[in-house]
Amino acid sequence: MLQSIAVGGGAVLAGCAGDDPPAAEGNGGAKHWIGAQSSDAPNYNVFRMTDTTSIDRLSRVMDPAFVRDENAEFVPRLIRSYTVNDEYTKWTFTITEHGEWSEPYGSMTAADWVYSITEIIQGENNWAAVSSADKWRMPVEAVPDGFEAADEDGRQAWFAIEQTGEFEFTVEMPAPFPAFLSEPILWGFQGVVPIDLAEPYVDARDGDGLNEDEEIQGLSYTGNLGGFTVERLETEARMVATRNDDYYLRNYEGYADTPYIEEWTYQVMREQSSRLNALQTGEITATDVPPRRAEEFEAMDDIQLIGTPTVHCQSMFYNMREDGWEALTVPDVRQALTMAVDRQSIVDDVLHGYGSVAHTLSPAESEFYDDAAVVEWEYDPEGAQDRLEASLPTPYSYEDGRVVDGDEEVVLTLVYADTSDESELIARLIQAGIEAVGLEVELDPVPWNTMLNDYLNSEPGEARQWDFMTGIGRNAYPLAPEATEFYWRPGGSANGYGYDDPHGIADKLADAGRMEDADERQQLLTEVFGLLSESQPWNFLYFPEILNGYRAHVTPSEEPSISWGYDKNRWEIEREQ
Repeated sequence: MLQSIAVGGGAVLAGCAGDDPPAAEGNGGAKHWIGAQSSDAPNYNVFRMTDTTSIDRLSRVMDPAFVRDENAEFVPRLIRSYTVNDEYTKWTFTITEHGEWSEPYGSMTAADWVYSITEIIQGENNWAAVSSADKWRMPVEAVPDGFEAADEDGRQAWFAIEQTGEFEFTVEMPAPFPAFLSEPILWGFQGVVPIDLAEPYVDARDGDGLNEDEEIQGLSYTGNLGGFTVERLETEARMVATRNDDYYLRNYEGYADTPYIEEWTYQVMREQSSRLNALQTGEITATDVPPRRAEEFEAMDDIQLIGTPTVHCQSMFYNMREDGWEALTVPDVRQALTMAVDRQSIVDDVLHGYGSVAHTLSPAESEFYDDAAVVEWEYDPEGAQDRLEASLPTPYSYEDGRVVDGDEEVVLTLVYADTSDESELIARLIQAGIEAVGLEVELDPVPWNTMLNDYLNSEPGEARQWDFMTGIGRNAYPLAPEATEFYWRPGGSANGYGYDDPHGIADKLADAGRMEDADERQQLLTEVFGLLSESQPWNFLYFPEILNGYRAHVTPSEEPSISWGYDKNRWEIEREQ
């Protein structure tokens, strides 16, 4: 599963309480990898995962359908090969013949894939609360014969999924979709479970039951489908997984005897200082390093620091729902607030230059980024206040330099993930910038999982109060920006901030994914990024560079890229002396 959400604020992992790390005898004896994470995994249900913490752990015990290498080339995993017709409407996939579920479920076949997609992901009324359901359908003028409607109005059609052999299935679309494999639909896909495990919940339409199933949450069904097998899973402390000697990938050239690491542990360590100290002493193998300490760690003989680009745009979300400040639905107000935040200072002073200012949901290096189309709202406190004052809707106004509602000063809430010192510094910079233009801002630091569950993903009336939110990075999918469609579609599962999409950005992205003419596609995507920069549905803050700290005895098998970690089962570690 290719994650759409990552944690922001200098660190890439979330914050949550945990125990002290286990002793590191593995680093000096067996080839034992101990990675420190700052949060527990909120959910191991493959149909609901969206966060990096859960997906990283799942990926140790279950491979995705396929991955992409440093050059963005297709690398087979559970899916071994594919073909597509000339119209780009029908794709045929062959899965591995060597896949086995845990007992008693037997061999993994195409039937499992078709059942999981059609009965769970495409299930009626999204009974299983699947996070990726929107990806398996497309807009249509009318639902064609042979396809099923995916909405009440008949303006969306499900992809048609059919088993055509024991290890073969097809995905057919009602219109051409040449970008299908470039989007995170089957790329990174892990949303398949044994039929016999899922069937009771499918028959009962029991989404909560499926989500709470012990085998689902314990990842005990994954058999030989990943390089490791779960040995111990303590939700708020650690996951320990041992080398899977029956790993299916060993049947293919170049993967004999993989993985090369004997045991893999994910250890929850809430405090950044604890993680860094543990890396220095050799108690853990790897953790992220904050930019402010990059020079210090680079000078250590027993530590290696590897910088990797990221595709996650760190942003500030505006609450445009009915439980947010209603002025945030006005584009000029959002533009003013973007102008009030010194994003370059965030990059220079908090990230120490390890990143770049964002102006839209695309890095400036992208082929779809056009300076002439993108509006770059520069830091301008005076201009921000003028724009804010001119665009405030009734009943809001300025009085003595402060924004008021009648006789009451407007007080807004900025919730942020308390994952690191950098997260707090960024929140305080944003607070200072917005307060300088006349709006009182209160900070609300919370654990990352709490921010997702109790704020962003809770319905108005049930959610805790928030107006601004930082600490979440959204994947820009630079190879296939069409995949960001679900961020903007009103009512979509990923649009938890209530953007109403007046420019039809979601539809434009869906159209781009079906275009066969590369020039037309580029032109439309360039237009989309310009509209996003102008509308400012989020305050696009920055694209960070991730600093990965490893013990010196770690030998990666790949070059740094946006696909970093795709080949981890061929990474090696030597025993430390």
